[in-house]
Amino acid sequence: MVDNIWTEFARSYDAICSQLNCYRRMVAKIRRDTEGRKYVIDAGCGTGLVSQPLVERGHTVVGFDNNPGMLGLALARHARAPEEARRRWKVLEGDVRSFPAQVPGEADAVVLNNVLFYVREPEEVLREARSHLKPGGVLIATGPRQRPDLRKVMVNSIEEWKAEGRWDEALQAATAYHVDVTRRLVTDPNEMVTFFETDALVATLRRLGFSRTLAADSDDYYGENYYVCMEC
Repeated sequence: MVDNIWTEFARSYDAICSQLNCYRRMVAKIRRDTEGRKYVIDAGCGTGLVSQPLVERGHTVVGFDNNPGMLGLALARHARAPEEARRRWKVLEGDVRSFPAQVPGEADAVVLNNVLFYVREPEEVLREARSHLKPGGVLIATGPRQRPDLRKVMVNSIEEWKAEGRWDEALQAATAYHVDVTRRLVTDPNEMVTFFETDALVATLRRLGFSRTLAADSDDYYGENYYVCMEC
């Protein structure tokens, strides 16, 4: 387990990311590209914000993370789920560079949601993900194209919340904490180390044996993030 800034960040990640429309739009893409794919690995699952809606839709999901704060919230989310959902949802401690031994292979999809920016050897992670996919399975990767413009993301998000009538005192307080921690995260060169332009990630995945691009854009987080879905 790695106790770092993500332990502190976990609290606001769960509270704020679930409210961000830009995050919701990204999760909608993940739901779109996993539809009909029964078994999904959520590698670096964080607090379970992606795993949960997949489980609720009927997928079998194995998620894992290496941060105690994030993992603790994922386990709590798992514990609150109905018994039938819990049977199809496993939450483990583990590192994306070497998936836990309890994670079965032959997955229909592997999701790396905002994960690659935190690893110095992204190809190691991508190879590990590919080794856990069945033929025809897909890898879904999201993340920042460059060091994120936090102000751009939050200004646009707050404008959307105001238009929707959601910018209340509770959300304002949670946002203030989130922005403080996020600012430290995005400015620390030891915390955010790897960025991809969309085309560069697609080219890397092709070189690693992925054959077909199902989705590739740079629309998420108001143009700050890439979204790539490729088939092996």
